[in-house]
Amino acid sequence: MGYKKLDEVMELLTDELDGFNKSIDRLERLTQNMDNIKVIPVTSEIERLLQEHLHSEKVNTERLQKSVQDISSQISKARLVPKAQLWIHYSIWFISLVIIGYLSLQFSRIGEVQERAFTEGEQEVISNLRGYFDQNPGHYESYRNWLTKKDSVPKRK
Repeated sequence: MGYKKLDEVMELLTDELDGFNKSIDRLERLTQNMDNIKVIPVTSEIERLLQEHLHSEKVNTERLQKSVQDISSQISKARLVPKAQLWIHYSIWFISLVIIGYLSLQFSRIGEVQERAFTEGEQEVISNLRGYFDQNPGHYESYRNWLTKKDSVPKRK
């Protein structure tokens, strides 16, 4: 009984060794075929695609540069305030400065105007008083008496 099993195991091992030897033979043939194959790398298609990509990028870059130049020229020409509004604004400033200058000149002359008005008023009062005193000589005498009394009284402070 023990031999029977041993024979079966021996047969199985022999079958396995046969299969293993066949696999090794086939592997040797495949390696010989691989040694005979020579791979030549062809990069022409990759180079063509790369050239196309570089060309398209160059075109895109040129287009972007032109757009940036257009935008910068438009920005340099752009104005925040329209010309008409700017002229109106400057005109208002100029007119305001002229008015301020005129008013300051008039204010500086106000002393002269006051002096002249005082002198004219004084002359008018004197002429009015002369006319009044000429019409009423008695009042003129009482006015002179009053002035002498006023001058004789010492001034108090």
